Amino acid sequence: MRRWWSLACVFALAAAPLVAPGVATACACGGLISPDPSLRVADEMALVAGDGTTETVVMRLNLDTSADNAALVVPTPAPATVTGADPDVFDELAALSAPRVEKLRRWTWGWANAEAPSGEGVMIGAVPGAPTVLSQVQLGPLEATTLSGGDLAGVREWLSGNGYDLRPEISAGLDPYLRAGWSVVAMRLTTDGEPLDGPLAPVTLRFASDELMYPMRMSAEASTPQTVVVYTLGEHKTRRIDRDAADQYVNLDYAGPLAGRTGDTTLLGLSDSGDYLTKTTTSIVDPEHITSDFLFGPAPDDDPFQAVVYDYEYRNLTLPALGAVAAVIVAGATWTVILISRRVRRRTRAR
Repeated sequence: MRRWWSLACVFALAAAPLVAPGVATACACGGLISPDPSLRVADEMALVAGDGTTETVVMRLNLDTSADNAALVVPTPAPATVTGADPDVFDELAALSAPRVEKLRRWTWGWANAEAPSGEGVMIGAVPGAPTVLSQVQLGPLEATTLSGGDLAGVREWLSGNGYDLRPEISAGLDPYLRAGWSVVAMRLTTDGEPLDGPLAPVTLRFASDELMYPMRMSAEASTPQTVVVYTLGEHKTRRIDRDAADQYVNLDYAGPLAGRTGDTTLLGLSDSGDYLTKTTTSIVDPEHITSDFLFGPAPDDDPFQAVVYDYEYRNLTLPALGAVAAVIVAGATWTVILISRRVRRRTRAR
């Protein structure tokens, strides 16, 4: 989880020099910088896997912006290695964790148009001073720089000198991580004049970690609600175990093993240490109340789970019922006419 967060931060940071002067905002992973003051993160997705010593995070941001460059700064618990990722991995994950669709027939009455529910489902010690540049890689339009050591003042100075101008309240969010000895990844992304609107190309971060954690505390500076989708791969089903979990909307979307269900090379590679996939969606209405990072641990059981979405087929009984009533009335009227006709004939003959 930390890697994913780190990658996102790095991405935004790297883009910052290209957007200065820019507007800094916050996403789940860190501070996002863009020349577009209306930029917002529509949603974030991350795939997190770990073997107890190394954590891998594949992350993707979905932006709502007209800007053609952006930057993100993300702290990681240890220096991160940044590489590209398969652009189709999250489409594969979405297909693997899709809800099961069940068709149901409902009978209605009346002339109003009946509409099916839109989505009814069942869910159950930093070194003081300037940081050291450990590495810098170019991944197409993305430049990622890994920084280690330094205090907040030193990191701020480095960022500012390299064009990453974060608002004080955003950069201050780095302080707790830097004090704990974390590293920082800075990333810069530009396009050839095309807006970054929509899902960005995913990126992979790898760093040393003995737990699955997704840094979230910098998101306390976000001004809009946050939605974060996290897939975890491991030996067991996972759940949020951090202290903020009880105060946020955390929903289990899917849980189950991947064995024999996918040919995706990224997923197959990451499942060497466990192929149990868990999908969790967290919705945070008031980001200012964020006090902890996401921390994932084993769930009480490994029972599979798949959401169910009902596809309702509505049949209106109004016309059939009225038709039946009309048929009965016509039949009754016809029979009455026949009886009356017979009586009239009998009387005529009797005369």
